[in-house]
Amino acid sequence: MKKEKKIILLTMTLMLFIVETKAQNLLPTPSISAVGAANNFKGGYTFSYATSGTPWNGALISFGGFEANGYDCQINSDYGPNGGSHISFRTKNGDANIWNSWNELATRGTNTFDGNQVINGFIKSQTANGNYNENLRLLPSTTGGYSSIALGATPGDYGTGIGQWTIIRYPASYNYMFSLRYNSTDYFNILNNGNVGIGTLNPSNRLDVNGTIHSKEVKIDMIGWSDFVFKKEYNLPKLEDLEKHIIEKGHLENIPSEEEVLKNGINLGEMNAKLLQKIEELTLYAIEQNKKINELQKENERFSDIENRLEKLENVSK
Repeated sequence: MKKEKKIILLTMTLMLFIVETKAQNLLPTPSISAVGAANNFKGGYTFSYATSGTPWNGALISFGGFEANGYDCQINSDYGPNGGSHISFRTKNGDANIWNSWNELATRGTNTFDGNQVINGFIKSQTANGNYNENLRLLPSTTGGYSSIALGATPGDYGTGIGQWTIIRYPASYNYMFSLRYNSTDYFNILNNGNVGIGTLNPSNRLDVNGTIHSKEVKIDMIGWSDFVFKKEYNLPKLEDLEKHIIEKGHLENIPSEEEVLKNGINLGEMNAKLLQKIEELTLYAIEQNKKINELQKENERFSDIENRLEKLENVSK
């Protein structure tokens, strides 16, 4: 019996020794009070409820393993401007003996993150009362190569949902690069060749607009202008030739017909230059006609003078 008591007593002594030894290896520190103690932590675990500012602005817990290497981790709740509502963590690179940067955990309520954020999957934002309609929906690139941002979204793929605006990025295999859509109607499109269409799906120019453009001012760059009409070597068409062309063609020379305009539209810069050319030609015709009128007036004055002289001679002969 005495022998058994000795064995039990010895066993209890060994167990207490083991517990005491482990307790020494993982000795908890109730608080951190020294400046820089949080950064110098290595192994074990530490709870800190320090006062504001030093050595840490909030509650901090440190824990780790591999004490010789110092691969440790810390979790912090900032008591500063966030009022303790934000939680962050950081890990330590033991081999390099440096702490990695803090990473903030997303929590309920308002979260503010700095740096690059990578999210694999959909992002959805909805009203606070949980209404069915979504305020914002981000769709990352899918297997088809589409990606989009939907505003006021309801269920639907790539912007086909009811009552929503959608910005769509198309896969490289499509002729489209980017479009702005409401419901299932595209209002703004950019093609892979850089052409932009507003109200049209397939713009053939740098900017095609299916509708009215209202602007205070439009500036058009021109290569040439119509002042060549006033040069001496310019061959002013005869009015007889113009009359013949109008009778045969039904429009002015070098001016597109109604059929051509309805089919192809007009180039504003080119048309303004041609219209100015006709105005300048009309100016030359008017100047020429004015000269002829002046000559006729002079001849009329001469005839009037001769008539008066003849009347005087007749009166004398009577």
